[in-house]
Amino acid sequence: MNELNNNIKSVSEILKLIQEKNYKKAENELIKVLNKKKDNHYAHFLLGSVYAIIKRFESAAKHFQLSLKLKPDNKNAYYNLGIMYDELGDLDKSKNSFEQALKLDDNYLNANLALAKIYERQKNFEKAKNFFEKTLSINKDFLLANQMYGKFLINIGEINRGQYYNYKYSGIIRFNEKELKIF
Repeated sequence: MNELNNNIKSVSEILKLIQEKNYKKAENELIKVLNKKKDNHYAHFLLGSVYAIIKRFESAAKHFQLSLKLKPDNKNAYYNLGIMYDELGDLDKSKNSFEQALKLDDNYLNANLALAKIYERQKNFEKAKNFFEKTLSINKDFLLANQMYGKFLINIGEINRGQYYNYKYSGIIRFNEKELKIF
């Protein structure tokens, strides 16, 4: 048994493999961990993340689900599961996963932005606008949200407001209540 423990890498070693983009080895190490302890929620989460990176979306979704079964209060697992469902073309499950993440943390930036994009794709512009605005109320300097909201506003005919957010995103102009800075 001691020999088996010595052959299994630590979490920090596995994370290093992922950072080094050695996904096959990270996958193998995570499978070893799960063969030893199937109820390791973090190993399932990491394996789901590896599968997401290498675009094995069904496998990723499976491991995010297993992680959530073991630790249902992991907002990141719900968010990542939502991304996987989106990649697999199931917007309803995707939306539900993002909503579950928001039940755990109402101010979760990425989940709010993801819901904005889903509602935009579903042509529910009022809800999309609400989620874009909520995202920006949490972090007004979130560049990706500014860019997406700017494009969204232009697409729905609010061109001047859309340009404001596009300029803000571009990094050329920064606005606040008291001043305008040009970079």
